[in-house]
Amino acid sequence: MSMLQDHFQQKDNRIRKGVFPTPQIWVEKSQEYLAKAFGEVWQEEYYIWDCCAGTCNLLAGLTNPHRVWASTIDQPDVDIVHEIIDRKALNLLKSHVFQFDFLNDDFSNLPKGLQDIINDPEKRKKLIIYMNPPYAEGDNRVGQGRSGIAVSAIQNKYAEQLGYTKREFFVQFLARIYFEIPGCKIAEFSKLKSICAPKFLTFRNFFKARLKKCFVVPADTFDNVHGQFPIGFKIWDTGKKETFKRIVADVVGSNGNIVGKKTFWSYDHCRFINDWAETFNQSDLESLGTIIGIANDFQNQNTVRIEKSNKPWNHQYQWQITRENLLCSAIYFAVRKCIVPTWLNDRDQFLFPNGGYQTDTEFQCDCLIFTLFHSQNRICRRDGVNHWIPFTAGNVNAKEDFQSTFMSDFLKKHKKLSDEAKAVFEAGKALWKYYHKSIQTTKKALVDASLYEIREYFKGRDEKGRMKTKSTDERFNELDAELRSKLKILAEKIQPKVYEYGFLLQ
Repeated sequence: MSMLQDHFQQKDNRIRKGVFPTPQIWVEKSQEYLAKAFGEVWQEEYYIWDCCAGTCNLLAGLTNPHRVWASTIDQPDVDIVHEIIDRKALNLLKSHVFQFDFLNDDFSNLPKGLQDIINDPEKRKKLIIYMNPPYAEGDNRVGQGRSGIAVSAIQNKYAEQLGYTKREFFVQFLARIYFEIPGCKIAEFSKLKSICAPKFLTFRNFFKARLKKCFVVPADTFDNVHGQFPIGFKIWDTGKKETFKRIVADVVGSNGNIVGKKTFWSYDHCRFINDWAETFNQSDLESLGTIIGIANDFQNQNTVRIEKSNKPWNHQYQWQITRENLLCSAIYFAVRKCIVPTWLNDRDQFLFPNGGYQTDTEFQCDCLIFTLFHSQNRICRRDGVNHWIPFTAGNVNAKEDFQSTFMSDFLKKHKKLSDEAKAVFEAGKALWKYYHKSIQTTKKALVDASLYEIREYFKGRDEKGRMKTKSTDERFNELDAELRSKLKILAEKIQPKVYEYGFLLQ
């Protein structure tokens, strides 16, 4: 095997194991935050151990090699680092860089100097475990990022305490450090699951430590990471037993500059938006459509949608929209859709609201109008009676009456639309009118077409069966763009109420 082939094989193995090297910009930023947390002379006062060091790029720039240790699971990485040290390109001691499987090997295999620190309670207080642990999941399932990854000894040892979270390698690192190196400091890059994800409550139940500092960066600034989510650098003091509730983290842009602040919550003991949906998703009335809710966080926002009535159940959170729960279902949909998912809000959770929305009829109508005209409302006449047309046949100059006038009748009972909702309504009416004018001579065109089908009519589909993004009909494109523009303004009006009524925490 050539050296080039060997390089790419090792790189592929690292990706498979969830190992993503730390970019130099974040190495420098993390050391800047270590100085903020522990003082400018922290390298003279603290010991440092990177226990999943790889080729030690996280340790670049450190100035006191006698107080730094680095271990990695792969001996070839140790050999590479030794060569780099020989070339004077890395300020470390070769005797302090060694092969060690942190999730399986016994601490008795560590160099004596490091053992002395770990075994001394006072010295442990001055030990910083500085690391970017792997993000893969260590279980017996197969799939991308999993094949050939074994269950570790630490996973088995602390299975009861870790529960569901035991499959996460980075959590296994944190667990061993917490239980077996008590009182030390931890400075680690990782996903925010450990502090935010509801399923990680079992981890937070035992991991009691003070989170001193935190900054977050876009995940795709790391090599080979493509998701739109935050990776955080978190500095913990395990000697301070605290239950994590929230942290106001610095938000760092891809250029390394602080661009704002963001509060991250544990959400422990919160009730979630899908718990709220359970209070109104039981009904024997005729179905108007099926709403697909998916999980409670922004990570799943793009899959929230409305489809045909009585769609076969295939999601944990889906229910039938009826005359009885239409407004609550529309509020659910609008709240989930009015804020654009980003890398920064990806882990935010939607919650069970307070009661304020119940008397805010303008908010209710805003949400209904938003839902009626949103592109993820996939109701189609070809699937059955279309109850979602907000206009009468006369409003849009249709050549025949609509089979259902439910929605236009429903809106008549809620005449007081906000200016923003009226603007959406009128933009939608113009689009419907243009459609009915265009199909006057088309015998097979649907009179009861939904918004989704109107767009399909003008845009058509490509060779793969996907709806095209633009139409050849420029007037339609203008009307459609106007509707989307007005809908965006309505979304911005709804957004503050999402926080006011407790659907999201600020």
